[in-house]
Amino acid sequence: MLNTQRRHSNNTADPDIIKPGILEMEHAARLLLSEGYEPDIIYTSRLTRAVKSTWTVLNELNAPYLPVFKSWRLNERNYGALTGLKKMDAAKELGVEVVQAWRNSLKARPPPMKKDDPYYPGNDRRYEDLAEDQIPLTESLMDCMERARPLWEYGIAKEIAKGNTVLVVAHTNTLRGLMKVIDDIGDNEVQEVSMPAGIPFVYKFDSNMQPLPPAEGKLSQAHTSGIFLEKPGLLKEALKKTEEWNEVVPGSFGQKPTVVNRVSSLENALMKLKDDQAMSAGQRGGVVVDPNDDGQLIITNNLAEFEEIDAEFEDFSDSAQEEEALSCALPNIQKADEIAPGIMKQGKSKDPVVVFIRHGRTPHNNLGLFTGWEDPPLAPDGVEDAKNAGKLLKLHGFEFDVVYTSWLTRAIETAWYCMDELGDTWVPLIKSWRLNERMYGALTGKSKQMIANEYGEDQLKKWRRGFKILPPPVSSYSLSYPGNDYKRTKYVRDLRISLSETINRSWEARKLQIHRKFPKSESLHTCMKRSIPYYTQRIVPEAVNKGKRVLITSHENAIRGILMHLCEIPEEAMNQLHLPNGLPLVYNVKRKCITLLDDGSGVDPMTKHDFGPAAQYLFRPCELDDDFFDQMEQQALQNQPEEEVEAPPAVQNQTEQAEADDAAPADDAPIEIIEKVAAATRMVEVVEGMTAEEAALVRAQRLSGSPIIEAADEKPVPSQITEGMTAEEAEAARSTRLHQQ
Repeated sequence: MLNTQRRHSNNTADPDIIKPGILEMEHAARLLLSEGYEPDIIYTSRLTRAVKSTWTVLNELNAPYLPVFKSWRLNERNYGALTGLKKMDAAKELGVEVVQAWRNSLKARPPPMKKDDPYYPGNDRRYEDLAEDQIPLTESLMDCMERARPLWEYGIAKEIAKGNTVLVVAHTNTLRGLMKVIDDIGDNEVQEVSMPAGIPFVYKFDSNMQPLPPAEGKLSQAHTSGIFLEKPGLLKEALKKTEEWNEVVPGSFGQKPTVVNRVSSLENALMKLKDDQAMSAGQRGGVVVDPNDDGQLIITNNLAEFEEIDAEFEDFSDSAQEEEALSCALPNIQKADEIAPGIMKQGKSKDPVVVFIRHGRTPHNNLGLFTGWEDPPLAPDGVEDAKNAGKLLKLHGFEFDVVYTSWLTRAIETAWYCMDELGDTWVPLIKSWRLNERMYGALTGKSKQMIANEYGEDQLKKWRRGFKILPPPVSSYSLSYPGNDYKRTKYVRDLRISLSETINRSWEARKLQIHRKFPKSESLHTCMKRSIPYYTQRIVPEAVNKGKRVLITSHENAIRGILMHLCEIPEEAMNQLHLPNGLPLVYNVKRKCITLLDDGSGVDPMTKHDFGPAAQYLFRPCELDDDFFDQMEQQALQNQPEEEVEAPPAVQNQTEQAEADDAAPADDAPIEIIEKVAAATRMVEVVEGMTAEEAALVRAQRLSGSPIIEAADEKPVPSQITEGMTAEEAEAARSTRLHQQ
């Protein structure tokens, strides 16, 4: 158990955690590591300070992939009408004795808040899944403790009984409630139990789920069987001394040396080389770096440099072909001051939407290394990528109901930073290995120049350009083989068992070791064979089809696969599609198109970001639906200068016939809106009765401004074309007819 307490005293019901609180959580994680505790599952509340405390602990444990369950039953006590008041102010207004009685009494409840109170939980969308009688207006200490009991009985205790190590990151009163249940502490005695912040309190259980008494010499407290991993007060004293030192040396408090976590000796050497080259370039007046480079090791002014890239197998065309391809791609841009289909300002829309974000940049990206299933964290500029994505989504009023990500740290951290910027830290975050990056086999951790030197330029080109060509597999004994990451492998249940690996590992361990068939190498095709089914068989039925708003933070190749499915991108173009880091791609489920978000800079996103020649397939025109016409009609009504006053019934009867005869649009209706609706109506008339291929061609011609047949009697009629023909003859006839038109 771990208590999170440090927070901003800003009179809010859900304050954020502050820097001393983050330091406490980091210290708590180190205590767990020092004692050899490795959690298998995390439980926390839906409050921001608890969720972000959990993130801090997972990062320090190097285990962000662990499953986290966020339950309202672990929320802190609801103080009713006192919520949002400072303790000092409440004491002055109501009296010290009264406030202390409410805070310390086991069964006394503060005055209830009203349902129109801004702090009433029923007005917060994070509790939309609760019945009205489950949302408290006020709580006593006993109410809060009893609220946590069902979660222990039906959730936490069952996980422990399965042999899992469970970490609970919550609040003082809910943790005391769990301790009351575990140790069967009396009502009076539980008030003597304390739970200091930042010090893990550990319980161990026998086979009957009874708590084991603490060993001799261990730190415990009265009425409990758990132990503290450190003497309470030591951390507080250390933080106090740090704060005093900060007064002597301003700016030193909370500062940590700039380091890159989990770097290999190769990465360290390449980073030093890059720094040396930067210094040398500065002495020679600087070196111009091409921002559109595809990530190869390049020579500029006789200096070797790496670009900020993700080493992929793209095969970009020459500049003329690329310019022509981009000219065909007309992206749908949602302006910051517009209301896009399915997405409304203020985030009030309930229409389903899927937003894809490729993770922020990592040290591997910046060094030009093939990353794959390697697990580097975000680089500082990658953190900014993720934060900026969250800010952009917030600017456009997005809210999400669920977030999906991979098991890799860079994607998980991207989700965390986005959720934090959106204020959606409580949203369920589902992690799956099927959204992992492509497994690059023996190429993992190497640069393109290193691979070219080892295997030759011709072989490198084949691997880069081949859609189904596998890189050389990694060895079963390599650290890069996913099957050797025992922390993650024990959670995989949806891979078939590898007979050869099971036999070899069982022989070595002298006991049965079931081993699953983890990928040792993947082509772009095999990577998509796991990401597309995960989207269609998991995300769509459990989220999209239920109208949920979905955020997916993943990797370029995993997202490529899903976009290939959604946008019908041909496989020969897949290696020519590039996805920028940290850029939200909005997929409108109803209109079946990808939309970019205007960041307010005034720069064309197609100029600002490099999507590659395959952008023409990604940014196809949106399909029209009933919502489009409803919105056009609403906008026309909203743009009228003044609302028409309803006439008395007698006058209405006299004018009904005149209004029926005069069906023309009002003079004050916006001409541009009328033209859009008229054009859309004509398009629907043309599409009616056509095949899917014919309709798509007509849409493309309409949007490109090319003339098409609009008269109903000139539409191609499939029955007239295909009657009495074979399938091949019918297809040839359609093509000829469309060509003539």
